[in-house]
Amino acid sequence: MDVSAIFMSTVQTSGSNSPVVRQPQRRLMKTPESPQDSTFDKSLKQSERRALAVIEGTNVGTWEWNVQTGETVFNERWAEICGYTLQELAPVNIQTWLDLAHPEDLEESERRLNAHFDGSSPVYDIRCRMRHKDGHWVWVHDRGRVFEWTPEGLPLMMYGTHADITEEMQNLQQIQQQNTALSILNELAVDPETDDNARIGKALALGSEYLDLPLAIVSEITSDVYTILWFDAPQDAGLAQGANFPLGDTYCSILVEAGHSLAIDHMATSPYKARPCYAAFGLESYIAAPIHIRDHLFGTLNFSSPEPRKTPFSGTEITFVTLLARWIAGVIERKLSTQTQSKLIEQVPGVLYQYRLWPDGHSTFPFSSPHIKDIYGVDPGDVVDDASVVFDAIHPDDLGKVGSSISESAESLSLWQQQYRVRKGSGSWRWVEGQASPEVLADKSIMWHGYIADIDDKKQTELALKESEAQLRRLYELSPIGIALNDYYSGEFLDINDALLKPTGYSREQLLAGDFTQLLPQQSARLKDRIVRELRETGRFGPHELDMLRADESVFPALIRGMRITNASGRTLIWTLVEDVSERRKVDQMKSEFISTVSHELRTPLTSIAGSLGLIAGGTLGELPAEVRRMVSIAHRNSEQLRLLVDDLLDMEKLVSGRMIMHLSSESVLPVVRDAVDRLRTYALDSHVAIVLADNSHDVTARMDRYRLNQALTNLLSNAIKFSPDESTVHVSTELISGQVRILVSDNGPGIANSFRSRIFQKFAQADSSDTRGKRGTGLGLAITREIMAQMGGNVSFSSVEGHGATFWLELPIES
Repeated sequence: MDVSAIFMSTVQTSGSNSPVVRQPQRRLMKTPESPQDSTFDKSLKQSERRALAVIEGTNVGTWEWNVQTGETVFNERWAEICGYTLQELAPVNIQTWLDLAHPEDLEESERRLNAHFDGSSPVYDIRCRMRHKDGHWVWVHDRGRVFEWTPEGLPLMMYGTHADITEEMQNLQQIQQQNTALSILNELAVDPETDDNARIGKALALGSEYLDLPLAIVSEITSDVYTILWFDAPQDAGLAQGANFPLGDTYCSILVEAGHSLAIDHMATSPYKARPCYAAFGLESYIAAPIHIRDHLFGTLNFSSPEPRKTPFSGTEITFVTLLARWIAGVIERKLSTQTQSKLIEQVPGVLYQYRLWPDGHSTFPFSSPHIKDIYGVDPGDVVDDASVVFDAIHPDDLGKVGSSISESAESLSLWQQQYRVRKGSGSWRWVEGQASPEVLADKSIMWHGYIADIDDKKQTELALKESEAQLRRLYELSPIGIALNDYYSGEFLDINDALLKPTGYSREQLLAGDFTQLLPQQSARLKDRIVRELRETGRFGPHELDMLRADESVFPALIRGMRITNASGRTLIWTLVEDVSERRKVDQMKSEFISTVSHELRTPLTSIAGSLGLIAGGTLGELPAEVRRMVSIAHRNSEQLRLLVDDLLDMEKLVSGRMIMHLSSESVLPVVRDAVDRLRTYALDSHVAIVLADNSHDVTARMDRYRLNQALTNLLSNAIKFSPDESTVHVSTELISGQVRILVSDNGPGIANSFRSRIFQKFAQADSSDTRGKRGTGLGLAITREIMAQMGGNVSFSSVEGHGATFWLELPIES
């Protein structure tokens, strides 16, 4: 069924140019009322009031559509989501929706609507984009359903909701952006490509695509000269490898002055618009990070575009460029190290080489340093495809033991080491020493990596190898994430990098003397078993977030993951990555503090609004028309509800920060319980639930803040009422247990899901169940209750069997 056709046909049927848009209004019956009719009307009015309260409370738009006539009813919120009023959008028709909807979402919307009409989908449900009055796009979640059909089986009356989910989608997009960045960095980290130029070129191309910026450059800065080393750009960009510019004429001069990563969304509106680089190159958007090698500025990684950014650079994008710059720094450092090694190899008096024994028995030297000529009298190119000429140079008396030692090393994969005599050309025999480590390649051939040198030069060759190992070690230590190599069976540390030492507070010697379990708290026993199981079944584990122990027995939050490997000698090992996520935890804390700030800013105007509406509703300004009085009453009720929400947020912030003042005194417990029960009876009656206070409840004295205890008990009672089925009873009682008075609230609701129990007292925690979606609150009530009881020296807890109700209780010490 074509959606456009449906709308246009209904427009023609209705005899007007657009569907009718009207505000929801109460329809009053004019016929005489019987007692049964009066009861029905009261129930109907009560249901209508509840429905309006739910709609206003959830702040969603609603819509009603007569598919056959085109008559349409929206509430004001529907238009507000896109920044309009209903009056501004009138007259509303299908073209209104088409004009506001994102063109890319229309096809999917029509497909889902047709799926609902033909019965293959129980509801019409779609997330799509709508153009705001200000010009930007907002995300909305539309849900609807046909509740009436014509006798011919055609859709007649359809009702639905229209909710603003922009923030949710932005968070999702941010997560997707982070995942994409991590995916790119991981792809580069495991790329088997060995050509450093190709690897950096790929990194620039991936970075340009991710950031949607066409120009990508890796530069070197030498004094005041800026040199392009690598770039990725359109052919007409005018860039050339090796091109030089005065540093002061480049955007990177701004980064060098700042000393850290830099992002400019729109150069023309930035503080840097007067810089010479803007006049010279005209780039509007620019993001860059410094490339440091051995703690010295080497150059920059930068991405740019002649167009300004539509949206500002995000923290994720800045972090991505920073990490990519570090990765490129590692590649460049390795490249420089290789060049340094090549120069050093030329100076080593002995020969460094790779010797390969193929499965068919022939052998080669895939690599040998130029000094092979000093040892064997041949050039490296002479033995790349055939090593037999080398064996021809070995003394006949030593040839057998050299061959046997090679065979033994290949069989056991043990270190090959031998002293023997060789002769270069027609010269005399000379003793040389050879040492090499074997490695099994994929084709079952054996590759030895080693050196051959005059005996006198042995020490110098060893130093060269140690230098080579040190270079590799520095690359390993560059990782910003802690890395550990452990034995699979014992857990003992075999190797660790510096990034793991910093958050743990251990010295390298302390960690190497222990095993990985010393970093895990005792309460992590279940997680340890899970990691062992994952390694055994999949060869990997994680990621898992947990608190890890420092040397001083304090903890820090970390994200750990790892994999099982088997080295060339057959030993099973575990590589583990340990990422300190303390900064992320701090961000979460900042979010909490932000909520508190917003709550404070809302409280004063809300109090004024609620008070003013209360005065108007109370008749202070004179008698109002009935419809106006009803709307003012609704507004007053909802402003009070919003004020209570802000109060909850402020209470939570005060309790957590310790700034809520408790007025503690010796008070009788039972009057507080009775007062809370009496105040909630009306709410319970409206919810078709009864509250019963046990006759045998104990009345004892406890030290408390009477108001706050009442608040905590009210939270438990309102939850019990909210989740109780109709015509059920909430039971309240007290009992004495080991010097404590316990106030119990029991209901017959759905109980607490096992998966939710560990989070039930956390801030904003709510069970994710279809049975409770219509009963959500702020998610702060139980968290506030826990903090109140803790500050009064008491406790709150619960017991529940899923599907069979729950009992929550408050405990306070009894005063004798």
